[in-house]
Amino acid sequence: MIKKIINHPLFSGSAVMFVGNMGSNVINYAYHLIMGRLLGPVSYGVLASLYSILYMVSIIPSSASVSIVKFVSSAKDNELYSVYEAIRKLIFKLAIVLSSLMLIASPTISKFLHIENIILVITITPILFISLITLVNQSTSQGLLKFQGSVVPTLISSLFKLLIGIGLVLIDWSVFGAMVAIIISILLAYIYSQKFINKYIKQTKIKTVDLLPFLKYSGPVLLQSLAFTSIFTIDVLFAKHFLDPFSAGIYAALSTLGKIIFFAASPVAATMFPVISKRKALNQGYLKVFFASFLITFGIAGLATLIFWLFPDLTIGILYGKDYLSAKLDLVWMAGFILFYTLSNLIVNFFLSVGKVKVVAVPLVAAVLQATIIWFYHGSITEIVHVSLFTTLSMFICLSIYTGYNLLYEQKNK
Repeated sequence: MIKKIINHPLFSGSAVMFVGNMGSNVINYAYHLIMGRLLGPVSYGVLASLYSILYMVSIIPSSASVSIVKFVSSAKDNELYSVYEAIRKLIFKLAIVLSSLMLIASPTISKFLHIENIILVITITPILFISLITLVNQSTSQGLLKFQGSVVPTLISSLFKLLIGIGLVLIDWSVFGAMVAIIISILLAYIYSQKFINKYIKQTKIKTVDLLPFLKYSGPVLLQSLAFTSIFTIDVLFAKHFLDPFSAGIYAALSTLGKIIFFAASPVAATMFPVISKRKALNQGYLKVFFASFLITFGIAGLATLIFWLFPDLTIGILYGKDYLSAKLDLVWMAGFILFYTLSNLIVNFFLSVGKVKVVAVPLVAAVLQATIIWFYHGSITEIVHVSLFTTLSMFICLSIYTGYNLLYEQKNK
């Protein structure tokens, strides 16, 4: 029994994704904590807002990640190379277009975020381009259930970003040094990901691949990614725009701490998706996989939220230092915001993995609601966090009702 559990793709895959992503997340948080201390609240607020912009502009191609996993995991062996090449070329062209648009929009973004040095915003362009072409290889590896190819590039990027970033900041390159370190690190990650994928996808005669189903599926997934990325980042961007520089830096640190919850639990959803997608394609049962994934995710996210609630001073003091302790009263609210965000993300990914795309309407409405309310109510850190908590709690309740309805409907039609 134990051997069967260990050999199950959900367990073994989750273990690889969990260990790899946790390692990466630990490094990433070390990076943010060290940068927060080295740069101080004001400059760290600038760095965090640049990260948020990077998340936002990568929505379109990143949404293709879920589609890539689904189509690769469902492809026949003799179709793999053709599917991979078709998707790779599509994302490459998309990366060029988005990077060009990012370059053109840099002056406007710089002005909105009150960033005086426009070069800092421009550095997002090469980061965006390299990240997207690397994403194709990582998602393909995940679709093949070769999770090493998904997590190792992330580990490489995180580690070198930390080491090089510290060095460049210490020689007074400040935020610019941190951004240069990111460019170098993701380039190294791309090199590894390409070598890895070449081992598992052997070159064969290219067949014509109809990407219309891929694009049709990517549409709803794009909306899902747009919604969840917006909910994840718009609060930081609006805090940078509306609050004073010091408060914006405090909010950035608070947001980074909250994201620990999501990144600790997200490997479960990432592993669940291809497993359920494949079982669905083979007409095998998949509900037990979903329920197990939900319980594991809730356990991880719930425990982290409890720790933040019980030990806010200790958490902030150890991780960011005394300069950020003013955030302690809002930490539990931020934890609640990310807890419901994480659970909602898992539910939506479950429905997408079985081809039920209408569910994306829920997070999309939630994202619009959050942005609209914050635009009018942004007087303090607490106000912005409360709006975000209300948004994700409402989203989770709606998704829970939707899930219950769908499960009952399936039972009646068996």
